[in-house]
Amino acid sequence: MKLNISYHHLESTPSIDEKVREKADHLKKYFDGNVDVNWVCSVDGKRHKSEVNVHAGHFNFHAEAEDDNLYKTLDEVLHKMERQLRKKNEQVKDKIHRS
Repeated sequence: MKLNISYHHLESTPSIDEKVREKADHLKKYFDGNVDVNWVCSVDGKRHKSEVNVHAGHFNFHAEAEDDNLYKTLDEVLHKMERQLRKKNEQVKDKIHRS
């Protein structure tokens, strides 16, 4: 898994980097092969925003979350992304079982 972390109007800190890497590691269980994960942390005024884009083969997934607390957005965006990935995995499993 290739992880790219970007910051917009926000300073990069080791604690944020570590937290993002920890959250991104949760996504590994959904993929077998080569996956690109782009994680963007930004701030606009007092609102923090996290966006995750996952590119896996011919599938692309996107999730974003916004809150007053950056660490909350990391949790929320991970939850949204995992929900999308679980749904896609279930669709693939159902298709295989119907065949």
